[in-house]
Amino acid sequence: MRNLVLYTFLFLLCGISIFAQTVNLMYYVSARPGEHGMWVARQLQNGSWIRGEKVLIDGVFDGNGVDPDIFKQQDGSLRLYYFQGYFVTPPPQNPGPNPIYSAVSTDGVRFTGKRKVFEYEGIFDPSVVKLPNGNYVMGCTQMVGMNVHTVVATSNDGLTFTYKTTVQNTGVPELMVLDDGSIRLFYNGPGGIISSRSMDGGTTWQKEQGVRLSSQQFVGDPSVSKVGNRLRMYVKGFNANGGQKLVGHKTQYAESTDGGNTFQMQQQLVLDSASVPEGVEMMASIKQESISGNDTLCMGENTKLEAVIKASPSFLTLTYEWSKNGVKLSNGGKINGANSTTLNITNCTQNDTGAYSLNVIADGLSEGNIQQVFGPIRLAINQQTEITKDIDTAYMACHDETITITCNAIGKDIQYQWIQSDGKPINGENTNTIAIKNTSPFLENIRCIIVGACGRDTSKTASISFTSKAEIKKDLPSMVELFSGMDTVLQAAINAKKYTYQWYQNDKAITQEIPGVNEMFTLNITSMDSSDQGIYHAVIRTECDTLSTQKTTVNMKVMSSVKEMSDVRVFPQPANTIIHIEHLESSRGQLTLFDMFGTQMRSLEIQEGKAILSTDDIPSGIYMLRMSTGIIPITIIH
Repeated sequence: MRNLVLYTFLFLLCGISIFAQTVNLMYYVSARPGEHGMWVARQLQNGSWIRGEKVLIDGVFDGNGVDPDIFKQQDGSLRLYYFQGYFVTPPPQNPGPNPIYSAVSTDGVRFTGKRKVFEYEGIFDPSVVKLPNGNYVMGCTQMVGMNVHTVVATSNDGLTFTYKTTVQNTGVPELMVLDDGSIRLFYNGPGGIISSRSMDGGTTWQKEQGVRLSSQQFVGDPSVSKVGNRLRMYVKGFNANGGQKLVGHKTQYAESTDGGNTFQMQQQLVLDSASVPEGVEMMASIKQESISGNDTLCMGENTKLEAVIKASPSFLTLTYEWSKNGVKLSNGGKINGANSTTLNITNCTQNDTGAYSLNVIADGLSEGNIQQVFGPIRLAINQQTEITKDIDTAYMACHDETITITCNAIGKDIQYQWIQSDGKPINGENTNTIAIKNTSPFLENIRCIIVGACGRDTSKTASISFTSKAEIKKDLPSMVELFSGMDTVLQAAINAKKYTYQWYQNDKAITQEIPGVNEMFTLNITSMDSSDQGIYHAVIRTECDTLSTQKTTVNMKVMSSVKEMSDVRVFPQPANTIIHIEHLESSRGQLTLFDMFGTQMRSLEIQEGKAILSTDDIPSGIYMLRMSTGIIPITIIH
């Protein structure tokens, strides 16, 4: 039973949201055949009542337990006080004083911890309140002949009560603590429900004037509780069967808006064949006791998502709706249990990856509704370990570059390992990327093996190669000298297979970039004149290198004098097998024959101002005959 102070405290503490999610309970004693004992009924939102559930004490429905009184404790649990008599079993020969028992419940149906809290001769119908000072007061009905009294007992813990006093000539009692800390005792009397009041914690009582609940018909067994912001009094009366038999009883209720001074009847019939009503408003709730954790699976596996949800009161009807990514699921195909606490998904694929939540709806409340989402449970379905981006079969880079190879795969708990061509793992290379330099010890074929919880996969095999550094094998001479009108070839060689070359004169490009055909590349200078003089070099470019030849100076030579050209005879010109040189200024000495690159070909003896040059083994071309006074060009044609 709840007192006004406690109800007011709970109302202010919990706020309106609690009363929007509540169940109005009424405990009663059923008079239907085979049902004798304590039951709990609940009121639906449309105002109707259902007879509800059997009250279980330590797991047992006891038909000898009657006269329920409910006290709501600060933690929200319900403490039941009741009379243990002999109604479905015969009493012993010497039964002794009547006992009052107590037990506690968190769901309104299952009470545990049964214990005797008080006993006294001829008592029943307990009613308990808690005072502002923390003490408890119990009032019980006592029948003495045809007279009805109220036995008052007190306790400092609500578990062990001692006799205090007896209030004479009352009725079946109901206690309520008023705002000023006084106690009001309701009971049936002339004209309805009347009351007495105690200002000293239950020691002395004074009858109050007036009627608390006016009724033309008999009403009794009052019980006061708070429902929302109103006080509600449940009472028993008589149905059409009449009489004091249980089957003739009915329950009904009245409400008060003036703090319990007056009540007005609201519903004439709650339940028939029901007696000793006791009302309480209980906050309804649903909570998660456990739920599956996030998981990662392989494709093709099955999964089970489970939640354990507890409702209070336990007899609330719960509806379950599983959803994925906010979209409600339905049974069919691979989905089963979409409307239960266990969702089964078979043969999972990546499409089953997502966030799963359980929406729970509680039905059967007296006011408001409860809908709560539990989760999400994040489910990831991995494919079998599989390469999504394979490596190429060949990689080539310059001699001074690094080759980076990446292999990407999907799956669960993936591990990478790069392997050499001989099948041996490459130490330390266990990420999806490997970097290879020209100096790396593994320069042949490599591949990557990927191992995961969902299998393994192997990449392609890649061949690794680096372009060699380009080098000039034959460079240009440092100088070339030509007579006017002569031809020559500037020539160099490089070890690169693919390259271009471009010639420069005095650091200005005189050709386009020309693809190399072989290792030799040349520049032809024809009919030498003064414009051809200068410093020549070539720039060679490969995919990896840029090189430059040695710079060579090309000069044009002229005869020392016209006299020298007219005095010296050189014949025949062009020559074939032999050349005669006459009218030399010196009668003795040496003549030297050079090719166009300055290479000495022959040395001739001058005899009496003459010399003879055999040209059989000299290739066709233009040569320079050097003498002490100058240079004479010679042409040989075979």
